[in-house]
Amino acid sequence: MSENKFETMSAIVDNELDNIDDVEAQLDAILADETLSDTWKQYHLTGDAIRNESSGEQLIDVSQSIADAIALEPTVLAPKAKPSFGQKIKTNLVQFIKPAGQVAIAASAAGLMILGVQQNVNQNEPFSPSQVAQTTPISGITSPVSYNVNQPTVSQKQAYIEQQRRFQALLADHQQQIKLLSQATESEQSPVEEKEAEVENN
Repeated sequence: MSENKFETMSAIVDNELDNIDDVEAQLDAILADETLSDTWKQYHLTGDAIRNESSGEQLIDVSQSIADAIALEPTVLAPKAKPSFGQKIKTNLVQFIKPAGQVAIAASAAGLMILGVQQNVNQNEPFSPSQVAQTTPISGITSPVSYNVNQPTVSQKQAYIEQQRRFQALLADHQQQIKLLSQATESEQSPVEEKEAEVENN
């Protein structure tokens, strides 16, 4: 491309050409050639910047060059990730301890339930005196016999209430731990399953 074309294009951009026929012919040539068209855009940007007419927002389209660069990048097929020895041990240990921990928590909750129910039954039973053979004394007059019923004291009632409160807290904690463990195992399994599916699809 000759220097004359670039000089003529620069003159058109700066409005220095007077011959309108010459300008139209040059514009047709510029629109037909992609290189001249890009140069036309650059000259306009440069002229606007020199005259302080630029809006401050320069729209530069780099999407095609980025798309080309991405298309040229090689596709990496990673092999299926194999867990390390430490990860295998950790997984096996968690799988063993989780049910054992749940059994221990359930057993302790059941034990507390049994103790609580037994104490509750003992406190709610009405006192029934043991049956004793009624004998009439020799004098013929019977004298009333008083019997003592052990009434629970305030401290015993408070201890029972505290025990029931601890038992309920333990049950709530047990249920919360089961929920958290199930959520944790689901979240650990989901990314691994997604990665396996991606590798199998590729």
